[in-house]
Amino acid sequence: MIFRRSHIVIAILALLLLSCEREREDLLPDITIEPDPIEQQQPGDSTVTPTPPIPPEPPQPSGPVIPLEMNSLPSVYINTPNKVGIRSRTTWVELATIEIKGDANKTLLQEDSLKIRGRGNSTWWYDKKPYYFKLDHKADLLGTGPSKKWVLLANWMDRTLLRNQVAFEAARRTSIDWTPSGRFVDLYLDNRYLGVYWLGEKIEVEKSRIQADYLYSFDTSEPEEAHFTSYGTFSANGNYWGAPVEVKYPDSDNYEPAAYQTILTTAESTLKGMTDAISKGSLDKIDIDSFCDWYIVHELTFNLEPNHPKSCFFHWRGGKMYAGPVWDFDWYTYIPYENWMGLKKCLWYSRLLSNAAFKARLKERWIQLKPAFETLPDYVDQQADIIRAAEAGNHAMWPCDSSGVNGDETMTFQEAVDRMKEAIVNRIDILSKQIAIL
Repeated sequence: MIFRRSHIVIAILALLLLSCEREREDLLPDITIEPDPIEQQQPGDSTVTPTPPIPPEPPQPSGPVIPLEMNSLPSVYINTPNKVGIRSRTTWVELATIEIKGDANKTLLQEDSLKIRGRGNSTWWYDKKPYYFKLDHKADLLGTGPSKKWVLLANWMDRTLLRNQVAFEAARRTSIDWTPSGRFVDLYLDNRYLGVYWLGEKIEVEKSRIQADYLYSFDTSEPEEAHFTSYGTFSANGNYWGAPVEVKYPDSDNYEPAAYQTILTTAESTLKGMTDAISKGSLDKIDIDSFCDWYIVHELTFNLEPNHPKSCFFHWRGGKMYAGPVWDFDWYTYIPYENWMGLKKCLWYSRLLSNAAFKARLKERWIQLKPAFETLPDYVDQQADIIRAAEAGNHAMWPCDSSGVNGDETMTFQEAVDRMKEAIVNRIDILSKQIAIL
C-alpha cells in the first residue's frame, strides 16, 4: 500500500480533532437531555399535541388586599391613558392603572393593565358616575375571595351613602345564598378626587360568588337588553305584564351564537316551568326560605322596585329557583312614615301569598329573622362612623338636594342617619303586625 504525504496529514488532523472533542466532553457537566414531548407521542396517536404552558396567576397574598381594620378610608387611584377619562358604560378604557393605598399611604395593590367603563342604568346619567372595572389578575380585595371584576357605586341620590350597604347587611343575616360585600373608599380618577364610593363585588357566577346554572335579571329599565319576556310574572296596580328577562349567566361571550341560543331556550323553558308550577299551587321548584327572605328584605327597606322590576335577580341551581342576590336600594327606601306592605303583587308574590304553605313559612321566617334585624340600627351607626370624616367633602362636591327622592336630601348627615334608623325600627314594628295577619 502506498501512502501519500496528504494522507498522513489528514490522519494526523483527525487524531487531533478527536482528542480535542474528548477533552471538551470531560469539561462539561453531566446533563441528561429530555426528549421533546412531541417525540414521545406514540405512533398513530393524533390526539396528543404539544401546547404552550399557561402562565400561572401571581401568588395571592394571605388575607384581603384591604385590611379589615383601618384608621381611615382606603384610597383608590385610577388613571386612564392620557387622561382620556371614562365616558361610556359600554366601551372599555384599556391599559388604565390602579393603585389602592391604606393607612400611612401604604400601597396595598398596584396594576398597570386595568380595564374600566361606566355602569348602571339611570345612575349613569347622574353627575357622580358609577364604574365597573376588571383587573388583569384576580385579587381578593375584601377578604371575600379573589376576582377580576369589581364595581364602584356612586350612591349620589343617597344623603347617608349607606342605603345599599345596610340593605346588603340585612340580606347577609338571612338564608339568601350570597350577597355582595363592599367597603367605602376615597376615589381619585386621573388625579382628581371624586368623593366617597362603595367598592364592592359585582354580581357574578364564579367560585367566590354565586353558584348557579342560570342567573336571571328582571329589569324594565332597559328592555332592549332582555333575551325574552316572562309572562304572568309580575303585576302593578292589579294589571299583569310580561317581565323582560336577561340571562346573565351563562355568558354569551363564551359560546357560538347557535349554541347560546340553545342555552337561552332552555333557560326560558326552565323559568316558565317554575312560573307554571307556582300558578298551580306547587312550591317544588323554588327554595322557599330564600323567596321568603328576599321578600322580607325588600319590605323591611321599603324597596318597591320589584313592582316594576328593576335589578331583581334570581338564580336556578340543581332543579330549584333561588331568590337573590339583592341589589339596588338607593331609590325611595328607608321611609319612616310608610306603614303598609308594598310588594304583595310583585313578581310571583301575588300567587305565593295566596299559598297557605308559603304564607305559613313566611310568618315563621319573620319571627326567626326579626332579632337579627333589630340590631341593624347599631350597624348603621358603625358604618356612619366609618365615613363621617369624608362624607362632608363628598356632599359638598355632589349635593343631592335636587333628587328629591328619599326625603332626606336637605338634612345634615347625622339627621339623615337618624332618620334611617327610625325607618328600620318602624318597619320592624309594621311588618311584625302585618305579616302576622296575612
